[in-house]
Amino acid sequence: MVKKYEIVGFEKASKRITKPITKFGGQPIGIKESQWPVSQGWDDKMMFVGQILIEKGMLGNDKDSIAYIFVTHPKSCEDDFFDPDVAEWNGGENAVIIQAIEDIDFENEGCAEGPTVFDENNERFEYIPILKEGSDPEFITSKEYRRLDDAKRDNYFNSIDTDKIGGTPNFFRGDEWPEGEWKLLLQLHCNFLPFVLNLGGGMAILFVFISADHKDAGLLVQC
Repeated sequence: MVKKYEIVGFEKASKRITKPITKFGGQPIGIKESQWPVSQGWDDKMMFVGQILIEKGMLGNDKDSIAYIFVTHPKSCEDDFFDPDVAEWNGGENAVIIQAIEDIDFENEGCAEGPTVFDENNERFEYIPILKEGSDPEFITSKEYRRLDDAKRDNYFNSIDTDKIGGTPNFFRGDEWPEGEWKLLLQLHCNFLPFVLNLGGGMAILFVFISADHKDAGLLVQC
């Protein structure tokens, strides 16, 4: 089994978050101006989606760290801009930054500010995910999945088709593991969030992966 933390809901923060916790929206806690990713094609700051606090032992890691997620994205609901490269692993239009907590000076270094997520009314809030610890079945390939009988296939799909931190990815457009040794860090169904995340039509799913040594990360989108 694979440990996961299912996101069962989101709590809207009542005041600005200033601590390095897991959250979506607002501004990244611990990112300097020089670290903020810039779109490869549009020479503009990417939008901050959220940060994941990976506590020691949470996903097999030996120290606390934070993953910061950024994507090239429209700046309001009225803007229909979309760059399809945002969905690609090496498309230049998304970025995930990993920092060890011990390497971040939260007291003396001012945090950078930039574009952040908004809701369907173009308002900007911060959201704290409500997590439920559990486990997913081990990953099976799409070929193996098709060989399962209907009951086992439905059980596998329903087990892994959730918003979560960790766990097993629910690929539906072919198995798109990055080359090398990676773990799923985050899976989000983009169309069912309290904020707008326009990363492709249809039923877009955002996948964030972290390397086995917890030093690198990246993302891709299936839709």
